[in-house]
Amino acid sequence: MALPLALAFSPGAYVENFDPIRDCRALYKLAVKCLRFSPFVGLDNELFVGRSQGTLEETRPLHYGITIDLTGTDRLHGDIDAFAAHIQDFFKGTAAIAIAPTIGAAWALSRFSVSGAPRTLLTRIDVESALSPLPVTALRIPENASALLKDVGITRIGDLARLPRYTIAQRFGKFVTYRLEQAFGDLEERLHTVEETKRYNTSRIFEPPLTSRKSIVIAINALFKAVLQQLKSNKRCAKYFHLALYDTQKSVICREFPLASATDDVTHLSTIIEPIIDGMHFSGELREIAITARQIEASRSEQTRLSPSLHKDAPDSREKKELLNTFSVRIGKERLLFAKLNQSYIPERSFSYHNAPDTITSHSVHELIPHYTLHERPSYLLPTPEKIHTISMLPDKPPSFIQWRGKKLKVVTGIGPERIAPEWWGSSLAQEEGVTRDYFKVQDECGRWLWVYRDQTTQLWFLHGMWV
Repeated sequence: MALPLALAFSPGAYVENFDPIRDCRALYKLAVKCLRFSPFVGLDNELFVGRSQGTLEETRPLHYGITIDLTGTDRLHGDIDAFAAHIQDFFKGTAAIAIAPTIGAAWALSRFSVSGAPRTLLTRIDVESALSPLPVTALRIPENASALLKDVGITRIGDLARLPRYTIAQRFGKFVTYRLEQAFGDLEERLHTVEETKRYNTSRIFEPPLTSRKSIVIAINALFKAVLQQLKSNKRCAKYFHLALYDTQKSVICREFPLASATDDVTHLSTIIEPIIDGMHFSGELREIAITARQIEASRSEQTRLSPSLHKDAPDSREKKELLNTFSVRIGKERLLFAKLNQSYIPERSFSYHNAPDTITSHSVHELIPHYTLHERPSYLLPTPEKIHTISMLPDKPPSFIQWRGKKLKVVTGIGPERIAPEWWGSSLAQEEGVTRDYFKVQDECGRWLWVYRDQTTQLWFLHGMWV
């Protein structure tokens, strides 16, 4: 029903806006908690597809549900009705629960049956009788198929089940028959299970508390090695480490170590964290030290000896990763920018700066380093071309002097022109001001080389860069 009408029935109700991404994450965490009931717990198939393909905005809220496979757990949980009541208590009575022999039947009963006590079905005969009065939309069929069925007077699952299967497939599509047979148990349905995220952390409580700085540093290094050993044993590596120090006065000192690329190398991580730990000020007595590794990735092992020609740049790329990790921790990951080349002839548009990518590989590190063409470019490019005043005797000759930032500079010599026009695939750029330019490399009386250009649209001069 509409929200104003719902608030009229329940004036004190709490209303929360539907957020597909946030609610999917919360539902996934809730599904992980349901692993206590069965080792096979999953999300709805539509929700799983939307989560993997990034189309959660197109997934209806009706598909935000959890499926628990209870096959083989009857000895553990006992009676089905008692287990249903147990699950209802776990959700504190806020969930619609149904237990059935098939996923399709349980899905339909939990969404479209009368709310209240959990619905439990044991046999296929029970499934057919329970699903018959439900609308055809409970079969998880597309809306256009439901509309076609409604046009011919079929609104209930029981009406649809009485028709021959081949007739349903011919008139309304094979997917309708597919869903109907899944609900009745004629076809098996796949369950996309969730997996509990393994946490990599370690902590140690000291009694008596640590007071010596040397002992604290030794303890921190030992805990870092323990976390990295956990990662290595599970063939994992981490991009983020969190260090927390608790003293006897219940105050905490925290340090974060965000890396540009994931690592499980003890030696490399020690070179990064040791200078920071040495610069930390410890006050009082430390009771506990805790270290947590986050942003976990699968580690990759490569046998370079089998194909040395394919991995000739591997040592160099490893050194680059370690250097980027050091910069990331020392100056902050948000300040670590990478240059990316763009397909544009306009100098200021030919590259851009971006934050560190999620995964740094040898291929990506190589691509992010800009390289220039055969045309020589200045070592320093101004963020925005600055307007200058000058005079050129001929259109294809360099200027004779430059007046820039209040100073008049005499031009000794000049090279050019080099015309830079917009790329042919961006016709709209040709209509913008300042995209067709004649560049000159000129030298002033102090020996400094400058890069200037004349805008072919306005005939104005600008200084764009210099060789320093």
